[in-house]
Amino acid sequence: MIILLTILAIVFVYPIFINSDNVPVWDKNPEKQKRLDSLLAVLQIKSDHKQEAIKSHELFFFDPNHIDSLGLLSLGFSNYQAKNLLKYRRSGARVSEDVDLKKIYGMTDVLYLKLQPFVRISPEKNISCSIVKAQLRPFDPNKTDSLALLSLGFSKFQTRNILNYRRKDGWFNKKDDLMNIYGIDSSDYKRFEKYIRIDSGRNVNESYLFSFNPNSISRKGWDSLGVEERVIDRVKKFLAKGGRFQKAEDLKIIYGFDSLKYSELHSFISIPNERAVEIALIDLNRADSIQLLRLPGIGPYLSRRIINYRDKLGGFYSMNQLVDVYGLKKSRVDSICSSLKIDLSHLRCINVNVASIEELSIHPYISYREASDILRLRKRKGRILDLESLRKKKIFQDSTFNRVKPYLSLE
Repeated sequence: MIILLTILAIVFVYPIFINSDNVPVWDKNPEKQKRLDSLLAVLQIKSDHKQEAIKSHELFFFDPNHIDSLGLLSLGFSNYQAKNLLKYRRSGARVSEDVDLKKIYGMTDVLYLKLQPFVRISPEKNISCSIVKAQLRPFDPNKTDSLALLSLGFSKFQTRNILNYRRKDGWFNKKDDLMNIYGIDSSDYKRFEKYIRIDSGRNVNESYLFSFNPNSISRKGWDSLGVEERVIDRVKKFLAKGGRFQKAEDLKIIYGFDSLKYSELHSFISIPNERAVEIALIDLNRADSIQLLRLPGIGPYLSRRIINYRDKLGGFYSMNQLVDVYGLKKSRVDSICSSLKIDLSHLRCINVNVASIEELSIHPYISYREASDILRLRKRKGRILDLESLRKKKIFQDSTFNRVKPYLSLE
């Protein structure tokens, strides 16, 4: 205790005995004082700017369809919110009620509730004109085509968004689902509400009937017609093996093809004469890039990849090999198979008894290790007499051997 009391006494008495002139005082340092004054000035400027911003956010009556970006910012909109509202207006959409402001990306409930009492929307003069010109009549938004939608009074922007929604497997289950479409506001909905007729008996997967050729229709086309997935697979396998539908009744040979579905589709089946079909077929092993461009969904990029892969393989022996081409999806392959044929006489084979390791390993189905094993087997045997020995010696797995066998020869 005595030691602690002594230390406290020294601490309190120390300032009395030291020279105050030696103690660094902030006010006596001109450089530091100058920096302090500069900092205080900056803080004062920021405070003034903040007060101005607060004053600029004083709310006033405004029309969201006509106010400019500066006006939106002065109301408290962020740059992102203001940009989205202007973009919404440029797309052809219109804010018809204050609640439509909630459709703007980035709009918060706090800002909406603050601005709601100050929204004043002036009537749009053009709306009355469009109502007069439009031929309002009952319509189903799940079925009506673009021309019919335009004739009803929908704008091109709204029509495009409705069709895009349907193309992405969207479905209108009730009337007010129409308001989910970007660009359609509450006033548009009220105008069309009593004319909307939705067939509740149909579901999303129900098909639309149209004229088609079963030899060339895509997988997606079959699906649109309401054909089951397993039946579509059988049709595609039938065509991949070289089968052709000569007449509508030939569809009945596909196992599982429902007779009721056939009766429904019969009048929509259109098969051109076989001679015309043969002329249209493209030989996959001889076609050049220009011929491949005639195939649906094949552009210069994919046609070049098909030819490059064909050169590496030595030709195709099955349509299924097209799936191995980088960028070519199975759905695309299924859609073009009916326009192709394969001439196996143009298949280029590799002589396993004379080929070098480089010639073997460059093939897409043969690895460098497998090529090395073939050369070692040749050295031991002198000559390979049977291709099956490559499988028996475990040089190739069974799945790999079946793929590569058409490209191997003994002489």
